[in-house]
Formats: sequence, structure tokens, C-alpha cells
Amino acid sequence: MKLHLTLLVMICLAIASCSKKPAENQPGDDVSLGNDSLVKRLNLKISDKQNLIVKVLVFKDSKGSYVIAGAKDKKYWIGYFDGSGNQLKVKTYTEDPTEIPTASGTKVQVGYNFYIRIKEVNKVIYITRQMRESQINNAADPFIEDFTKIDINSSAITNTYTSVIPGKDEPFTSEMLPWTNSLTEITKSKLDVAGKIVSSVNYIYNQQGTLAGSFPSPRDLKYAEKALSDSEYILVTSDFHFVCKRLADNSVKYDIDLLEKIGEIRSGVINEIKINSSSIEIDYSVVNKDGVSINVRNEIRSTTGEEL
Repeated sequence: MKLHLTLLVMICLAIASCSKKPAENQPGDDVSLGNDSLVKRLNLKISDKQNLIVKVLVFKDSKGSYVIAGAKDKKYWIGYFDGSGNQLKVKTYTEDPTEIPTASGTKVQVGYNFYIRIKEVNKVIYITRQMRESQINNAADPFIEDFTKIDINSSAITNTYTSVIPGKDEPFTSEMLPWTNSLTEITKSKLDVAGKIVSSVNYIYNQQGTLAGSFPSPRDLKYAEKALSDSEYILVTSDFHFVCKRLADNSVKYDIDLLEKIGEIRSGVINEIKINSSSIEIDYSVVNKDGVSINVRNEIRSTTGEEL
């Protein structure tokens, strides 16, 4: 009797197990996103996974949020997610180019993407991507630049394309730097046929992305120009003139000849520029015409240009 009861229980369990339906997968659970390990590690909660391939973690910002790059419907895709993996913003570049124009008028296929510069400046993430024919990142070769901005506060993603042909007039983004605590400097440069920067213009933008002013950047500076205020900047030219200019119209406020007391020199270099509340200190080293090394530190009143 016990044997029959045991057999009956085993048969009932077997029937019950066979009658159970397999667990239904949640929608999207079986969808491969390409770099599934990255998706799982960052716990990315992507709302639209259709035809999406996640490729790489591009950047982690000061708030711990992630910039992710991939492809959706074979178009460039970028996503912005918080530290918990929640989706903040995604964007598919429907106008992503497939060909690069050359100086001769022909076109070549885009084959490779390079992230040239990725920076966070004044709560905005700037991403400069260049699309080239070859995996060799040769500055002299034609390329298309994609310049993307992600606002950390609003999560807004904006982008523009700049077709760059060395030797022509199309500028590319060579640098992104803080100008002041609230302004950002975006430098656009032009190349010659050898891929060398021949000229640059610095554009100053406020936190709303509005252009506050611009000025050309001489290529022969001994040091990079610095912001004196939101409306003025200072620079040192190759002939060691210390110049203060106004940002709006690029007019000269004062121009000081640093070598006036030293005379003719063989060589020299600017070591440091220090901006104080009411003065500017400039430290520079030169070798005079007799071969003697001289180190000088001048202090200049920032309002008048008077040497202190």
C-alpha cells in the first residue's frame, strides 16, 4: 500500500511539473545590445532597445553620470544615464554622414571614428568626434568633425557637423577650456595641407550657450591667453609685449613692452601668469644678446597697466 501511494505521489508530481508553462521572459530580456556586459555592469535602463547596439562607455562626468555611445538602426547613437543607470537622454544622429569630401572634389567612405577630445567644462560635456576614411589618425587627411554638447543640468544633447578639408576654410574644434567660472572658451582652428594649425579663433560662450564674444588667437604666443574678466583678456606676443584687450571688439586696453629694460635678447619663455584681485604678475626668463640668463617677475596694475 505504501509503495502504491509513493508511486501515485511521484506520478502526480511528474504530471504537475510537465503541465507547468515555462516562465515567460520580460520584454527585451532576450535582446542582445552588443556590449551586454557594459549594460549589465552599469545597470542601464534603456527605454528603446529596438535595433540598438551599445558599444562603449565614452565618459563619466562629475555627477557620476555616464555617456554611452552606440548605433541605432545603423546610425550613431549617444545616451546619457545617471549613476543608477536611469536614462536621462538619448539621441540618434539621423544625419550621420557616410562619405567625406576631399579637396579634389571626390568622396571617400567614412570607415573609422575617433574621439579626439572629451571634456567637462562649466557643467557641460563637450565631445569632439572625427570620422575618417582610415584607421590612421593623420591630421593631413580629410575628415568630418562632429561636435556634441551635453548639458549636465538639463541633460539636453545638441550636436553639429563641420566638414573639414585641410587647406580650405572649414574650421575644426581644437580646444574647449574654461574662460571664467561661468564662461567657456571654444577654439576653432584651420589647417594647412600638412595638417598644421595655421590660425585660430576663440569663441566665448555663457552658460546658456549664447556667444559672448570672440577674438583671433595668434599662433606665435609664448603662452596661451588668459581671461582677466568676463569682458577682457590678456596675452603675451612673440616680441614679449604684454597686452590687455577687450573681448567685445578686440580693442587694446594697454600694451606693455616687457623687454624695454632688458634690450635685445636671443631667446625667452613665459613661465607663469598670475592674476590677483588688482594686479597681474608675469614671470619670464630670457637670454640676452651677451648670452646671460635673466629671470624677471613684473607686477602690473590690472586697471591701468601701470607697472608696480
